Amino acid sequence: MRRYKNKNKYKLIKSDNFDLKKINIGLQLLRTICSFLIVVCHIYDFDRFHHKIILGKNRYYIITFFYISFYFSYNTLASRNIPKIKGRYKRMLIPYIIWPLLFYLNDKFNHYFYNKNEMFNYKYLYYQIITGCKIYGIFWFLFDLIFLTLFFTIIVFLFKKIFIFVLFIFTIFIYYFFYSNYANILIFNKYKKVPAHHAIRPNLEFFIFAFTGFYLSSIQFINKLYKYRILSSIVSIVSLIFYVKYYNAYFKKIIFFKGVIRDILVTFFFIIFSMLPFDKIDNVYILNVLNKITSFTGGIYYIHIKVGEFCKPRIRNVKKGNFKGCCLIYIFCYSICFLGNFIFQKSQLKFLFI
Repeated sequence: MRRYKNKNKYKLIKSDNFDLKKINIGLQLLRTICSFLIVVCHIYDFDRFHHKIILGKNRYYIITFFYISFYFSYNTLASRNIPKIKGRYKRMLIPYIIWPLLFYLNDKFNHYFYNKNEMFNYKYLYYQIITGCKIYGIFWFLFDLIFLTLFFTIIVFLFKKIFIFVLFIFTIFIYYFFYSNYANILIFNKYKKVPAHHAIRPNLEFFIFAFTGFYLSSIQFINKLYKYRILSSIVSIVSLIFYVKYYNAYFKKIIFFKGVIRDILVTFFFIIFSMLPFDKIDNVYILNVLNKITSFTGGIYYIHIKVGEFCKPRIRNVKKGNFKGCCLIYIFCYSICFLGNFIFQKSQLKFLFI
């Protein structure tokens, strides 16, 4: 049982592992929407119009994941709490290694039964581990998340009092290097066929979004803005409408500041969802339901491609690649993760599903 104060009255909330009142359901909802959009990205059979309307060119849902992840990483890293930092790396490394290994073994055994001469190509497994690509390409995201987290961890431990300033300097340098096109000219245009290209290039692009989330957490951005939640939400919504309306006229031409514009837009989304009044809900059962519905976004990302491949020849809507098919894949993935987390909740294998 935990107590919290609301309108000068104390109420009891039953919580097994966490304080529900400390969870920002709005940000979890944002993460859930982004997770669903990733499923849509890989399952939906797009024409040009629907791709532009549903996902857009810049795919802010991927940027948002980095943003939120590093916002919630700040307290763990800045406190230099070794057990918590180890726990965070376990949460990333366990699915990063185990899921591709399971998929690799499954594919190889299937090939073996159809082709007795099929040999295990361990080089692919090696590429997968060091780049997040080759066997299961979507794990470039997790590779980047691990790499940037490690980089931020090193800076925090080396520069204990000025790590924010040091990270800011790195952000400026990396931003200029990437958006001035030097990165493409000097490195990436020469190595497009190398597996590492697919994983390493986004590290530079997403560094700015990771730093923004990390910095805003350091100044307790949500807590400070909460006093002006209605005004900040209105300003954010109006700004997003203005951007959509005038994108082709103004913003499309600003190439060098493209990353800054993306960063600001994701911040607006972050503000809108973090300011949603879910904290006004006092009913523990409603909070529990909302928390469960918006959980397992990581696990859904890890397995949605394979679940889609399994369902495609068996379910008509998935084969057609329509919206219903995307919803079905998300529900199937959620169910698998819910069950997996329930079975392995006392084991570190639970990180495969959360």
